[in-house]
Amino acid sequence: MAYQAEVVVLDPIGLHARPAGQIVKFVKEGAHDVKIGPNADELVAGNSALRLMAMRATTGSTLLVVVETDDDSLGKSIVDQIQEFLKG
Repeated sequence: MAYQAEVVVLDPIGLHARPAGQIVKFVKEGAHDVKIGPNADELVAGNSALRLMAMRATTGSTLLVVVETDDDSLGKSIVDQIQEFLKG
């Protein structure tokens, strides 16, 4: 099972090196299996800053976050933290 939710890039510069690095560090430290992308067909690993930045997500972009977990509260917590990183 997977928990899915959308986040919005609110950083005025878009998804750039700093928030990408924060997401990667968070995903790796928690050993979470997280994928992020503009839609379900274009998901990239949340533990790769280069792949995250290659999406070229701009301010206002909506991204799908998929967390491989059966625990919805954990999934929501991870998505909420990723949203915080995208606030700028």
